[in-house]
Amino acid sequence: MVEHPSIHSQIDLRERTSGRKVQTLELFIDFISPYAYLAAEKVAELDPDAVVTPILLAALLNHNQQRGPAEIPDKRRYMFKHVSRMADEHGLRIQPPPAHPFNPLLPLRLASLRPDLLLPIFRRCWRDGQAIDTPASLLDLCDAATLEEASAAKQTLRQSTERALSLGIFGVPSLLVKGEIFWGFDSFAHIRRFLEGHDPVDPLLVEKWETLPASAHRLKT
Repeated sequence: MVEHPSIHSQIDLRERTSGRKVQTLELFIDFISPYAYLAAEKVAELDPDAVVTPILLAALLNHNQQRGPAEIPDKRRYMFKHVSRMADEHGLRIQPPPAHPFNPLLPLRLASLRPDLLLPIFRRCWRDGQAIDTPASLLDLCDAATLEEASAAKQTLRQSTERALSLGIFGVPSLLVKGEIFWGFDSFAHIRRFLEGHDPVDPLLVEKWETLPASAHRLKT
């Protein structure tokens, strides 16, 4: 049975009809990230009407010439310990899928086409430890025709990823909140303060930081 979350996936933030609040929060995810799973489970606590947008993390990493955390052995080991501790803190179960990294393109395209499947896909991967990267692994969540349509639905995912890059997003999960980017599930407490008007960030100090000269440069191998 498919679980239907109280979150919606769409590309653009839009104003509500008269008398209703304006959408404030958009969450960018990739199924390859266990932190994105935790964020997807808990984002409704920040905003029950949050927008959730699937994007391709690999494209962000390639754009910024970075390796993913799971591609660095020591970081890979620590990452799973860390995400296990965070899941426990928030009353969530987590276990690894059969392989990681895996190719997330099919489930990302499917979730772009069918946003009601986003949490069921995440839960299958990171709560239940099952594969999500083949048509056979997803067939009980939707029919074969939907999977075939999702396989061809490349443009929506590409546009969402390009839009994320244009916003300055470099990783997942990332959240866009009233024009401000927050990165990581551990930024949820900061978002609450930001929405309450208590963000301690000084824009002048940020501007100074961005324009500081470099006095040393790391050798690149």
